[in-house]
Amino acid sequence: MELLPADYVLCALTLTAAVLGLFRGFSGTLAFLVALAAGGIAASFSWRYSLGFSAEMWIRAAATLVVALLAFGLVRIIVKKLVNGLLAQPADAVFGLLVGIASGVLLTALWAWSGMFLEYSALASAVAGFLPFSASL
Repeated sequence: MELLPADYVLCALTLTAAVLGLFRGFSGTLAFLVALAAGGIAASFSWRYSLGFSAEMWIRAAATLVVALLAFGLVRIIVKKLVNGLLAQPADAVFGLLVGIASGVLLTALWAWSGMFLEYSALASAVAGFLPFSASL
């Protein structure tokens, strides 16, 4: 299988996530991922319900950004403090590395599951063949 340019980008993202996971540790990486999801959910709700307060686009966008950043920051602090006390430092770093690798693999699997633009990635195309409930089927 010949790798395409998008595959190198996926590998670079996986390597970057693994190194960041090693330095952040499991608690920092888990806190980042949970906070990222919380920020996205908060932004979605904020954008949907801000129309009742203001019809101007820039006010809605600014309010959505503030809500998303507040949710991201608060959830990240809470999760990091909760998980940080559970693991010793070497185990925290190793589990962070593993979560970083898993997040890169999950990114590839999500791309394969979506079925979109699979012609740009040989890895995602190969993974799509193994997924039983792929959107591309």
